[in-house]
Amino acid sequence: MTITDPEKKKLAQEVRLHLKICLDCGVRNSIHANRCRKCHKNNLRLKNRTLRAKK
Repeated sequence: MTITDPEKKKLAQEVRLHLKICLDCGVRNSIHANRCRKCHKNNLRLKNRTLRAKK
């Protein structure tokens, strides 16, 4: 099911793609996080935001 409304599509992309991933435990964190919410380490990376087409 694809989203056709551009406002809803933008909101959905922000929710799913704009976050940080902990390199130690793999948990998803807020985009504003400086430390992991689970293991409290500073080893965070941005989630890959490239959109791939489904096969």
